[in-house]
Amino acid sequence: MTADRNVVSRLTAGYVIALTLIALLSGGVHLLLDNVITEQRDAATIINIAGRQRMLSQRIALLGTDLRQGDETARQPLLDAITLMRRSQDALVQGNDLGISNPLSARARAHYFDGPAPLDINVRTFLGEAERFAINRDELAYQRFHTAARTTLLPALDQAVSIFEAEANGRTRWLQQAQQVVLAILLTTLLAEAVFIFRPMVTRIRLYAGRLFDLATRDGLTGLPNRRYLMDNGEAALIQARRDGTDLSCLLVDLDHFKAINDKHGHATGDAVLVRFSELVQATLRQGDLIGRTGGEEFAILLPGAGEAGALLVAEKLRAMLEADRREGVPAFTASIGATTLCPDDRGLADLMSRADAALYVAKGLGRNRVRFEAARPPEPRGAVSVA
Repeated sequence: MTADRNVVSRLTAGYVIALTLIALLSGGVHLLLDNVITEQRDAATIINIAGRQRMLSQRIALLGTDLRQGDETARQPLLDAITLMRRSQDALVQGNDLGISNPLSARARAHYFDGPAPLDINVRTFLGEAERFAINRDELAYQRFHTAARTTLLPALDQAVSIFEAEANGRTRWLQQAQQVVLAILLTTLLAEAVFIFRPMVTRIRLYAGRLFDLATRDGLTGLPNRRYLMDNGEAALIQARRDGTDLSCLLVDLDHFKAINDKHGHATGDAVLVRFSELVQATLRQGDLIGRTGGEEFAILLPGAGEAGALLVAEKLRAMLEADRREGVPAFTASIGATTLCPDDRGLADLMSRADAALYVAKGLGRNRVRFEAARPPEPRGAVSVA
């Protein structure tokens, strides 16, 4: 019992640990997925704004040309485009605006701020020249920002977009790989839990269920079915016999002078007699026959398909086997047996067993160690008068 408790405690502890690990891993997968979604959203925002910088640089150049050619309606759109491009530039390099929260990576920062022609300075110079032209109609400023838009600025902005795209793809791949690792660990944990926890737990539960069933249906000493099991299955056998139109016989067995054996040899020897009887009776009965211990030294046997002749044959074989048996440590013992067969008037198993009990009573009265058969009495004809 202590060993069982220890096993149950270990299984329970392992189950709790496995559930905790699964919960943590599930939380980790959720966080990774959330991080992937966030990264994808941030990356899409950054790439969109960086790509818009390219479009704005060309729009500013076109609006500047329209204004230079005398179209005053292009002035305000030009100033709006300059303002938007400047704000976008600030968001890209500083963050905390336009939905951008992540700072620049080392590679992107080098592209924007390092080298002989850093992109941030070029963009701000371009915007300054475009704004000077929009306000003052400075022809030299127009030439400078218009030339930059057509030559040096556009390739640099294209390269910035490429950097952001590559970094976004790299972060996404890393998060996907991490997610796959966590998922693999989760599946491995589930498999280990199934093999090392659930499988032993189910085996233990099946074992304990079997033990409980045996305790509920088996006699603890002889291992034979108990009275409850016999009665439940006996009723089913009786119903089946009536449905099929077959015979069903009942034997009631009582070990002779069992109290005297206990008094003379002790209860341990009496228990050995009962165990020996169980071994012998199981060797005698056919597959499908039912037996149960109904009392201290009393047993009931149901023989499906056996009529009077078959019941007497089995009963006499068992009686003779018991009488002839000699086993070291077990005193000689015999049994009295009452037998009967199912008849149409029997209302249930109780009637059948009651008639077998009457036959057993007669067998014991005739000197024990014998078999007695009790047939059903034929019904009295209607109108018959009983004569005292």
